[in-house]
Parts: sequence; structure tokens; C-alpha cells
Amino acid sequence: MESWLRPRLQQAPESLRSRILEAVGNTTPNSTLPDKDEEGLASLLQHIAEGLLEIAKAGAPTRETAVTLLAADALITFSCEAEAEVGVHKLEDLR
Repeated sequence: MESWLRPRLQQAPESLRSRILEAVGNTTPNSTLPDKDEEGLASLLQHIAEGLLEIAKAGAPTRETAVTLLAADALITFSCEAEAEVGVHKLEDLR
């Protein structure tokens, strides 16, 4: 997953790139996550984004909370991109 994300994060500000990669790195294969196959990538990214959203909602309104919220937003966008790579018709599955 990181190899898929890294090229897409090249132009992102360092704080955002770091927060996304940290969240991805904290995702353990033993947790209840979708498979990391090509079709499961979108679901996995969406799952990580939802976790970041919960962290952002629970945090005080600081710069770090804002970066966490932006990371969640970016991961949802990447989730849509991953789903579209499998097939544009698959975007309906993200509802």
C-alpha cells in the first residue's frame, strides 16, 4: 500500500505526507481490515481515513488536528482513486 501511496504523496506538504504514512504504518495486518489485494486497497484506505476522522473529531482544534483531518480527507480521495483503477463502476461500492 505504501508503494501505491508514495508517488501520490510526492507533492504533499511534509506534515500531511508524514501523517498519512504514520496512519498507514500503524495499520497492523492482524486487525480486522479488508484484504490488501488490489480490490481491497480502496476499502483499506477508507478504513484508515475513518480512524483518522475519529481522532480528529476527538482532538482539540489545533494545527495537528487539522493535519489529521486533512489526512483523512486525502485518504478518502485516494480510496476513490484506487477504486476507480479497479473499475469506475466500483465507485458505487464506496457509498
